[in-house]
Amino acid sequence: MLKYFYLLLLLTLAVPSVALAQTPTQQAQLQAYLGNRNVTQAELLVRLQAEGIDVTRMTDEQLVASRPRIEAVIGEIEAEKAREADAVRANAAEAAEEIEDAVEDGASVEEAIGEVTTEKANETEPRSRIYGHQIFRNKSLELYRATDDASPPPSYPLKPGDQIAINIFGASQAELLLELNEQGFVLLPNSIRIPLGGVTLGDAKRLLSERLKNYYAYRDGQLSIRVQVARTISVNIFGEVETSGNFTISALNTGFNAIVAAGGPTELGSVRNIQLVRGEETTILDVYEYLRNPVQRADLFLADNASIYVPLAEKVVELTGGVRRPMFYELKGEEGLRDLLEFAGNVTPDAETSLIRVTRLRNGVIELINVDLAAQPDFALVDGDVVAVPVIDNPIEEFVVVEGSVLLPGEYPFTEGLTVADVVAKSRLRPGARTDVAFLFSRNDDGTQRLRRVGLGADAGAEKVLLKRGDRLRVLAQRSFQDNTTFVVTGAVRDTINTYPFPDDGALNLEEAILLAGGTRRNAAREVILVRTALDNREKRSYRRLNLVDDAEFRLQPLDRIVVSTNERFTDSDRTVSISGAVRNPTREVYDESLKLTDLLFLAGGTRISAARDRVEVFRLSFVNGAETRTLVETVDLDAIGANDFALQPFDEIVVRSAAEFEPIQNVFLRGEVRYPGSYALLKNNERLTDVIARAGGLTSEAFTGGATMNRAEGDIGSVVLDLTAAVTNPSGPTNMVLRRGDTINIPKQQDLVTIVLRNTIANEIVADSLVEDRTIQVAYQGDKPANWYVKRYAGGFDNDLARRRWTTVQYANGQVRETASFAGLHNYPEVRPGSIIRVPARPEKIQKKRREERFDWVGLTSVILGGVSTIVSFILISRR
Repeated sequence: MLKYFYLLLLLTLAVPSVALAQTPTQQAQLQAYLGNRNVTQAELLVRLQAEGIDVTRMTDEQLVASRPRIEAVIGEIEAEKAREADAVRANAAEAAEEIEDAVEDGASVEEAIGEVTTEKANETEPRSRIYGHQIFRNKSLELYRATDDASPPPSYPLKPGDQIAINIFGASQAELLLELNEQGFVLLPNSIRIPLGGVTLGDAKRLLSERLKNYYAYRDGQLSIRVQVARTISVNIFGEVETSGNFTISALNTGFNAIVAAGGPTELGSVRNIQLVRGEETTILDVYEYLRNPVQRADLFLADNASIYVPLAEKVVELTGGVRRPMFYELKGEEGLRDLLEFAGNVTPDAETSLIRVTRLRNGVIELINVDLAAQPDFALVDGDVVAVPVIDNPIEEFVVVEGSVLLPGEYPFTEGLTVADVVAKSRLRPGARTDVAFLFSRNDDGTQRLRRVGLGADAGAEKVLLKRGDRLRVLAQRSFQDNTTFVVTGAVRDTINTYPFPDDGALNLEEAILLAGGTRRNAAREVILVRTALDNREKRSYRRLNLVDDAEFRLQPLDRIVVSTNERFTDSDRTVSISGAVRNPTREVYDESLKLTDLLFLAGGTRISAARDRVEVFRLSFVNGAETRTLVETVDLDAIGANDFALQPFDEIVVRSAAEFEPIQNVFLRGEVRYPGSYALLKNNERLTDVIARAGGLTSEAFTGGATMNRAEGDIGSVVLDLTAAVTNPSGPTNMVLRRGDTINIPKQQDLVTIVLRNTIANEIVADSLVEDRTIQVAYQGDKPANWYVKRYAGGFDNDLARRRWTTVQYANGQVRETASFAGLHNYPEVRPGSIIRVPARPEKIQKKRREERFDWVGLTSVILGGVSTIVSFILISRR
């Protein structure tokens, strides 16, 4: 406790304004204590001040009294730092795993690090306010890998290192893989050289098609030419980008794709004047032009050692108000107001373009400029301008509205001179509409509303009342001013409609109300209850009992409710007797003194074969002194009842016991590869699986013991994993199960197929649709191979974005499931046996991490983990080779 007192005291002494001194020993004690708690003095003082605790103004007593709160603040700072440290470690581990997965999928280490670093930076990067920045952060553009089986456009220029795959499937069939050599030639199998260096992919396809027709026979549509592997190039990206430096990427990427590798422009970076430098040639990349027409151009593809420079944005203006996409926009050159509105998707229908406001800061003075778009469509804008397009708040309504008791309510066009009589004639009054009064709502010039009373009759002058734009006429109905009263008859009456309108003349008696309800049922009681609601207070009730015969002329009032009860309501419905146990149909019957035990047995379908007829127990409720009850039991022998049947009493419960030693024949079922399949009765207690198989003649030569399955009906257990191979090998072992009634054992034939579930693989890219059924494929068993071998060979490998490799499972034919074991980033996939099913689970959805005030330094993290990741990846590649 003394340590905490010193802590509070030293916090006070640490403030220079306090006229006290602290010794070096005390200061060392304070620093050591806070150091053990991972909290600095500055952090603690700032947090205490935020909590309203000013230690510089407290007395010693106040400091001691505040100790629990100060300790809690230290604990909160510790917990926050621990959570941040856990998040950093989790992010580092996840990044290392994703880099490893990308390398395993064929990416180079540099490509994998670039992809993961960019993705992590985009996750923490706040959404840019400037239009055009977001396409580099929301995966509108992607970075292609060198090994991606992408489809470049016809404008893609071929260079040394590109590999072209040719498939001929006509009268001649051939598969060729041609690589451009350093001189830009490809070499055909007959040693013919074709120069393709610098030729676009579209021209190369036409040239190859013409040459190949000289050596192969095929028709149009029977030749496929595509880029199998693209060359890699080095690109230097610098300027206002999130991560500048040199990047090794695929030549399939254009200048826009390459900027994705650098994380895209910063908040200050330009998206209109990006410079792509290839030797002495400089091309300007304009994101806005790309968004208008995203067709790839040949001059956007990259050359080796190309440079991309993202300069500062020179003119950025803010657009607000009545436009479809209010944001910040970068303008260049002579682009003015009309261009800005086009970039924003133009104005909305409620925008007022004659009074566009431009707020401009000039020489330290804020100016406001009104611009008419029609008169000044090319109004020049400068950096920092704020353009506001006003929106009409209350537009003028060129119509009037008629509502209420008319046949055609709704809106009607406004014309000068339109009167109330005109719109009433068009909307047509309903029968029962009031003509003596209607209400007209009008809007004043200042926005307030005015209410007028008008008449609609022939002599009311409605033809003289002029309407204004936006007026609303409400026509009233007579029924709105009348109380629509009802009465209710419920209970034992024939009519299912319970609520009826009360007569206008107020004359209604009890007999008439019952007749209107269809009369009473035969089991209706002679007396009814009248529940009366006071007309002047709907919450007040009064009750009266009436006789249907004597009070037939009783006068009713509106809101009355008549409740007709049944005679059964006045009897004890629980005076029953029941029988259960070893009877065919356990039942419960209403008691009557005429009901005997043998009658109740007859209603229950008689006793079962397993019944102990001399052990029938009757539980009887005995009443003592009219209130206290006791439960008695009497045992009855059914065969000894004779002529004097056993008399029952209300509430008796009869239980027919089962014979203790009775047990029916218990059958199990053998199906499949045994010599004599079918149903077998268990001959002894605890009879085991191999015993029944032996009685069935044993297994056939085609039996597949590894795929044997069992279903247990007892207790609704269902499927049970069965290891028949071990049971046959070691009959005394635990795998040789004791069988139960209803067990079904299925022993299939030998299986030589393996099923691969294609979810989270890239099978769609390599397997024909006709070979895929229910998103699975069946392949031949290839011997002692792990699960990942089958996935890569027959399903194209794991999907890099969806698959969770280390959770890959193999389900064997007998239902047993094996999971992938992982250690230190290495995956030991389970072995595959005949009849197995291979499944690749999906990655869990990433939890959006809370953004911090400062972005995480992913570049620094990458440099820290690169050494370790490169070592792991090298070890994986060497071990697999």
